Amino acid sequence: MKEALAVAALIASLSANIPYVFEILKGQARPERISWLLWTLLGGTYFFSAVFEDGAILMTFGELIGPGIILLLSLKYGVGGKSRFDIYSLVLALAAFVLLFVLEGVLVSLLLALFIDGIGATLTIRKLTIDPTSESRSFWAIAVLSGVLGLMSLTTYNAETVLFPLYVVLLSVFIVYKTYSKPSNKHQQKIDRI
Repeated sequence: MKEALAVAALIASLSANIPYVFEILKGQARPERISWLLWTLLGGTYFFSAVFEDGAILMTFGELIGPGIILLLSLKYGVGGKSRFDIYSLVLALAAFVLLFVLEGVLVSLLLALFIDGIGATLTIRKLTIDPTSESRSFWAIAVLSGVLGLMSLTTYNAETVLFPLYVVLLSVFIVYKTYSKPSNKHQQKIDRI
């Protein structure tokens, strides 16, 4: 049963990228470049953490592949990466990323990874406050499902295995909620400046 849930988490995680890709290509979604760069880098970190800690391996594999595809698309169709706030956020995240390889301990590394992920989330949420229509609601809704399935697939429940899938659920629920916000009148001009 746990293996079936893990496979379902992987399928949900990977399939969430399909509507996002189509929405990007149609100009309906505009991914935040720095967010997706950080999420791609961290996808590998989460995946290897899950491998060594008996975590949600298949779900985290999906968290590596999907962000990589979105990152590539964001280079042409995305926003962000040029503002002072983006640059400072990137430098802070990269400094924390270096600490992942310096500090020891799985929990410390996972907390640093979640901090970096939170920086990426902050950039996307910042973009959403300017233009709530710039994100794929279906991507984040499916991410909620993937996180829940990832939690249910765990064979071992501890901080190291629960933190990431729980974080995915909470962040994704919040972003889905934010996509229902009312856009500002001048959101197009503002989002182009971030």
